[in-house]
Order: sequence, then structure tokens, then C-alpha cells
Amino acid sequence: MLTLDDIHSTAHAAVSVLATSGIIACLVGSAAGSEHGITRTPNDVDILVLSGSETMNPAEIKNLLVSKDPRFFLEKPATNPNASYLVLKYRLASLSQMNYCCHVDIFFPGMIHLPTIPPSYIFYSAQTALPIMPFFPILLHKIQAWIAHRASSKESARIKQSNDVQDIRELLALAVSAHKIKLDEQTWLPAWFLQEAVQGVVQYVQEHPETIPLWKESGFPMSIE
Repeated sequence: MLTLDDIHSTAHAAVSVLATSGIIACLVGSAAGSEHGITRTPNDVDILVLSGSETMNPAEIKNLLVSKDPRFFLEKPATNPNASYLVLKYRLASLSQMNYCCHVDIFFPGMIHLPTIPPSYIFYSAQTALPIMPFFPILLHKIQAWIAHRASSKESARIKQSNDVQDIRELLALAVSAHKIKLDEQTWLPAWFLQEAVQGVVQYVQEHPETIPLWKESGFPMSIE
């Protein structure tokens, strides 16, 4: 099982290679959520590439990481060995322990409902100095992840859905108690992303009505009742 130090080591290695190559990126997903206060240890590292790679695609970013750091490697996905794509992993132990590694996913804005983030809005963790997606879009993107996992018939997705609920509960509490987040103050985010967020919260509170007061306090419309 991965530790938080493993996640940090993997993330530092990836963002270091990207930064050296002139590519601006930030952590998203649970690795970013962990920096914002989620207590669950992430299972992998998700990276959102923002600029400096306009002519590249995720596969080429993966190849770049492999070419610059020998601890990165590509392999067929274990759950689908006939897949046409390769997954990126970071080796955390010696070469003789190939199975002790961390999965890394590369995303671009627009993929899996991820918005673009202006570089000036990137949050740098006080604990690790890692570049992180800001707090509010992390919370809202967790709603989109919950919706996707809820709609899936895979057993692994149902497990992830349970993790999503825990993460959302913790982030939502922090949104109110620590960050004092208000929806109408987040106009720097793309309109499509905010619209999807409001629609996603409508679905979420139908399953978790106990969270309605906190969503209201964060400025979400009363119609979510």
C-alpha cells in the first residue's frame, strides 16, 4: 500500500521533469485533495498539464517523463492487457521490486470535466511546495468523479464512490469552516465548469441531503432542495 510520502515522491519527480521542460502543470484529484485537507491517502497521482505543451498529447507527456527520469516506465494496463494504450508508473523501490510503484495519470483541460487553471491561480502547498489545483475546483471536480463512479457498473468504481463521499464530506466542511467559499466569487472558473458543478450538486444532495446546509452556506442555489 502506498504511503503519503510515496505520493509526494512521485508527484515531485513528475512536476520537476515537466517544469524543467518548460511545462506548467498542477496536481488534481485525490493527490491534490490531500494537500487541501483530505485525510485519505491517495492511490495515485493525477496531473493536469496547463501550458508549455500545446503541440503534445498525454501519451507524449508520458514518453517525456520516461525519457527524462528512469524511474518512470510504461506498461500495459493490468485490467486490460490488450489495450492500445500504456499506463505510466513511477518506481518507488529498487529495480528488483518492479511491483512497488505509483500510477500516474496525465490530463489536459477538458478531459474528465477538468477546467483550465490560470497559472497565477495555482496553489503551492505549504507542506510540500507541490503545485496544486485550487481548493474550490478540487471540491467541485470531486462531485463529477462521484457522478461518474456512481454511473459505472464496475465494482472498483463503487469502491471509489465511497471514497468520493468521504472526500466530499471533508472538503465541504473545510469550504465552510476554513475557506469561507462562496459560489458567486468563483467567476475566474469557466462558466461550463460552474454550471456542471451546480447540476452535479443537485444530484449529490438527492443522495446526501444532510449536506444541503453546507452547500447553501457555500452559495449554491436554494433550488438544490
